[in-house]
Parts: sequence; C-alpha cells; structure tokens
Amino acid sequence: MLTRSLLKQKNAWRFGQRSISTTANFDGQSQGDSSNFSRYYAVMAGSVAAGLFAYAYSNRKSTEAWLFRDDIGAPYGIKGYEEQVNSVGVDHGHNYWPSEVAFQTYNSATLRRGFKVFCRVCQGCHGAMHKKYDLLVDKGFKQRELIDRMAFLQQLHPAHQKYKGDYFQEWDYRQRVIHDRIWAPYFTVHQAKGANGGLWPKDLTHGNRMNPGMINHVYNLMTGYHYNPPFGLDVPEGKYFNPYFDHMIIGMPPQLYDGMIEYEDGTPASAPQMAHDVSEYLMFLSRSKGPDTKVTIWLILFMMMTFYPISYLYTKYHMVNILSHRFEVYAVKNGGYKKFREKMFKTNKVPGNFHGQYS
Repeated sequence: MLTRSLLKQKNAWRFGQRSISTTANFDGQSQGDSSNFSRYYAVMAGSVAAGLFAYAYSNRKSTEAWLFRDDIGAPYGIKGYEEQVNSVGVDHGHNYWPSEVAFQTYNSATLRRGFKVFCRVCQGCHGAMHKKYDLLVDKGFKQRELIDRMAFLQQLHPAHQKYKGDYFQEWDYRQRVIHDRIWAPYFTVHQAKGANGGLWPKDLTHGNRMNPGMINHVYNLMTGYHYNPPFGLDVPEGKYFNPYFDHMIIGMPPQLYDGMIEYEDGTPASAPQMAHDVSEYLMFLSRSKGPDTKVTIWLILFMMMTFYPISYLYTKYHMVNILSHRFEVYAVKNGGYKKFREKMFKTNKVPGNFHGQYS
C-alpha cells in the first residue's frame, strides 16, 4: 500500500494533477487519457501560435528588386554589361512591399498616392481597361471621395465602350464615373500608335503581375533611366536606354521627376516615392483579391492544424473499440474452419455473377 501511494504522488507531480486513477472506464479509456489529450492540445496550439507570431513579426526584411537574370545583354552580342548589372542592377530598389508579406495587405495611403500618380502621369497614354475605378472603394477611398476625384480625370468617349460601327459626335465626351472601366485615351490601337511614334502604350491591368520581378517591375522601370548604355549598344533617336525593359531599349521617356505632383498627406513626392506608390497601385489592380485569398488560406490551415490532432486523438482513444476487430474462427467437430478456409481462399472461383452463383 505504501508503494502504491508513493507512485500516485509521483504521477501527480509529473503531470500536474493530484492523482491519476488507472481504473478503466466502459470504453477502455483510462481517466488519465483526457488529461493527456488536454495537455497535448494546449502544447500544440501554443506551439502553432508562437510559430505564426514569430514568423509574422520577424519576416520584415525589405523586398529586393532584381533583373531576373544577371547576364542580360549577352545573348544579343553585347559584352561588358554583366559588370553593371551585378554591381547596380541586382540590388536596385530595396523597397518594402507589405502586400508580399504573409499576414499583411496593401497600404491604403500608398494606394491613394499611387492612384494619383497613375491618373496624373500614366493615364495620359496607358489604360487598365479590365478594371474599374470603384475597385478602390472602401480600400483607398470612401465612395464620395472617389466620386469627387473623377472631376480631375480626362473625359471619356463612348467609343471605348461601344461597337466600332456606331457613329459618335465630338460632343459625346463625358465625365468619367467610378463604375467606368479605366480606359486609355485612345479609341483604337492605330490611334495610339499614331500618337506615340508607332508604339502602342500597353494596357496596365497586369502591368506588374505578368512581368519578371512582378511588383518590382514598374518601380525598376520608372527609376532605371539614369544608367548609361553599355559599349556597343546604339540607342536610336527618340528611344531611351533602360536596363529593366526588354532589349533595354524603350520608347517611353522618363516620366517621374522630383516634386512634379503634391501629395495630400504631405509625403515628399520624390521620383522613387512616386514609382513605389504607383507600382503598388498597379499590383493592387491586378491582384486585389490577394489579401482575401491569404485570409482564406490561413483559415483553412488553422482549421486543419486544430482539428486533425483532435480527429486523430478521438479515433485513437474513443473509437478504438469500434475500429479494432479480431475475427476468430475455432475448429469445430464438423470441420467448419476447414470449410471456411476453402471458401474464402480458394483459387478456382466459380464463374457467374458477383455472388458466385449461376444466373
């Protein structure tokens, strides 16, 4: 009796409870199993929460912008550019994009500034016709604020939204509204090429998402005009050298200059700042549902990490008597076990239907 009481005290000290009764209940589970389950669940939940907290608040390094390859120019017979790319191109940027971090989303202030840069600078040539202005409602602006800002945008012509065979007059221009698509100022591709030296300003609905570097692409492009072309690369008249554009020759002149616009929130409108803002705005246009998808994914992962251990432990401790069977057949006088073996394991099956009977 003394040994048994000492053993109980030892178990109580080990598991944080006064005593553990090892008397089996009706389904074969000891009373200590519920305590083990609660302790396991608390440890698992605490570990998961601590890991997610540490990851969310330690993964805050700035996103580097890069060229996507370090030998750009060499395939076209241009030598001597690799050193430039390795020295300045790979480490160009050092921006912090909150939308690229696990538990974060787009910055509303950045989206408001990027919308202003897009409307004042980019929309004179480019459009984003697969998205509408009201995408920013409740994310960057209130509805009334966005409606008021439409007065500062260039007017819209119905030829964008209707068939080419329709007849329009010059007075058909109207003010844009928030449920309009972000149409470019040109009616046709030919009109756009005629106004831009034979080049069609691309649509920016997926201007960041479908390019190397993704959210860094437009930022690098807008801030990459200060590099000198490498030896052997002739830049045609009217074109510009930009190492972040395909073939490094671009028809668009530099667009951003320090102080060219004024932000309402007092942020200094430097060229890198404006490039950063418009780049995040364009990424929001193409991937506005990204934060919602993140929430859905994390909810699914949390449910899995919560209920999979519960399901496992419930199956192990509570359904063991249902899921564990042992089929026992005993030898009887009339040879029942021998007949059972011949029926169950015979190799020459009787032809017929699934019941082994002749139809």
